[in-house]
Amino acid sequence: MKTRHLLLATPLALAPLTISPAIAQGETTDGPWTGSAELGASISTGNTESSTVNGKLSLGYLTGPWTYRFRLETIQSSEDGEDTANRTLGEFESNYALTERDYLFGVLRGTHDEFSGYKYQTSVAAGYGRKIWISERGSWDAEIGPGVRIAETEDGERETNAIARVSSGFNYRISDFAQFNQDVTVLAGQDNTEIESVTGLSTSLTETLAMKLAYTVQHNTDVPAGTEKTDTYTSVNLVYNFD
Repeated sequence: MKTRHLLLATPLALAPLTISPAIAQGETTDGPWTGSAELGASISTGNTESSTVNGKLSLGYLTGPWTYRFRLETIQSSEDGEDTANRTLGEFESNYALTERDYLFGVLRGTHDEFSGYKYQTSVAAGYGRKIWISERGSWDAEIGPGVRIAETEDGERETNAIARVSSGFNYRISDFAQFNQDVTVLAGQDNTEIESVTGLSTSLTETLAMKLAYTVQHNTDVPAGTEKTDTYTSVNLVYNFD
């Protein structure tokens, strides 16, 4: 198991966007656009030269019964001139509301992880989602549906197979200054099952700034020989918020 520690955060180059609780709960906001951006970095010099940078961007757009969400995440890490982490994830999801709680979704997802044993894994899926719990404190959504995944291993072997996508998104406002979130995505297929779990705790510093602690687990059930099945990433990021 490999763990990445990102201990120093900086607001440089952060976009002024934040996901609001209203969008998470399907409520109307002042404008159609929402989003969030965060950045974290750590650098050490001396006997060991190492650096780690991670960034995340999320965007949301609400128009009538349609909700569009996009997220982009990357982590780059090196030690003594050797890369130790190089991962990028992109995901786009479109939802159509059937009722206040029920909706249909379509999602396109792609990942590149130099140290996962796969050059890339891309998937498309569609299905049914439901807002299981909605309150002033937070929300809990769950989705399920079939899809197709195309993946290529580092040795050039290409795989195409049907998958089942199951996901859950939970967020809870602990207080006026703190919020907890737990997101899990499972892409289950015959050749490999991808599991992503992201646990986060954010605390407001000012009206526009927040500090976020996150723990991410990436797991592949089937990887080439000599490759770890599970990677974990611990990050402490500074988030710049805009309403």
